[in-house]
Amino acid sequence: MRIDGESSDQELIKSYLNDDASAFDILYERYKRRLYSYLNRLMPQRSALVDDVFQQTWIKVIRRLPKYKDNEKFQAWLTRIAHNVAVDHFRKEKNEILLEDTEKSKLFAAVGYEPWRELENAELGKAIEGCLAKLPDEQREVFILRQDEMGFKEIAKVQECSINTALGRMQYALRNLRNCMGYWKS
Repeated sequence: MRIDGESSDQELIKSYLNDDASAFDILYERYKRRLYSYLNRLMPQRSALVDDVFQQTWIKVIRRLPKYKDNEKFQAWLTRIAHNVAVDHFRKEKNEILLEDTEKSKLFAAVGYEPWRELENAELGKAIEGCLAKLPDEQREVFILRQDEMGFKEIAKVQECSINTALGRMQYALRNLRNCMGYWKS
């Protein structure tokens, strides 16, 4: 079997487990940006910690690949490992994951260059980030994962809860964000 960028995750994993290191390189390239983005939004303004958790996650992935089940989506499996590494880190430090306001929001991109819209979008982005920071951890994480286009089934696996619980958390997150964004309602 020829392994390349078009190969499925399962094919790459099987090939890697059969001593083809290039298969892992392809898998890593496919998911590194998504994982790093997820961690940056989960732990904003903590780049050193994000780098640490990112590396620890890939180390655990390599160790656990022989136990990976084909019926799981690799991205959900990877995200769950990253989530657990981050939680373990905060447990060790006896801290909670706190989201702080960030300078710019990545949730809404500017449609075109219009200076007044750019200012408004920046204000809106800060407001959204501020409201996201006020959400309980589980709701914030569901919202972030949905922004990454992850399905609720995979989110439920990441958060180790039922699909209904994940859906409920998203519903509460949206309601809380709407309430928090009072000024921006039109």
